[in-house]
Amino acid sequence: MNKKVVVGISGNIGAGKGTVTNYLVQSYHAHNLRYSHILQDILGRLDLSYNRKNLALLAESLRNTFGGDILSHALVAEISRAEAHIVVIDGIRKKDELDTLRKINKFYFIFVDVDMQIRYNRIRERNEKSDDKTKTFEEFKKDHNHAADKDVPILKEYADFVVDNNGNYTQMSKQVNSIMKDILN
Repeated sequence: MNKKVVVGISGNIGAGKGTVTNYLVQSYHAHNLRYSHILQDILGRLDLSYNRKNLALLAESLRNTFGGDILSHALVAEISRAEAHIVVIDGIRKKDELDTLRKINKFYFIFVDVDMQIRYNRIRERNEKSDDKTKTFEEFKKDHNHAADKDVPILKEYADFVVDNNGNYTQMSKQVNSIMKDILN
């Protein structure tokens, strides 16, 4: 794992974490690990709906039972099995998670920042979670108060790099390329 470059991604709901991650996968042949993949697997095994409420409840239950960084520990184990030189961890939501990942040699943390109205429009368009398409702006604002998401904004101050994703895809990709140039040199 010492030779791997690990890039952690965080940002509020709908900020474009997945878009940045996918760009790194496509352009830099990175391997993608997501916190939500662990949670999605568990929800599927329990035959529960894959929605924001269930994801938040499950994540907090795991953190409360096994420790605030339990999901990061699971991903650290997966990093060593990844064959790619660059591994992207998408969806850091807690300082405990970040602290665990910071112990990795060559770990870099990117925060994706976007205005709330733009994020709301994006989640409705992408329709990733079962409740995204019908969500009102007020419900979207309340989602930020879930235990799983309420700490995300403070993570920005710990970022090595911040991507301003209020613009278009080209603007985002230029910022990511600049960041990757710094990381890889």
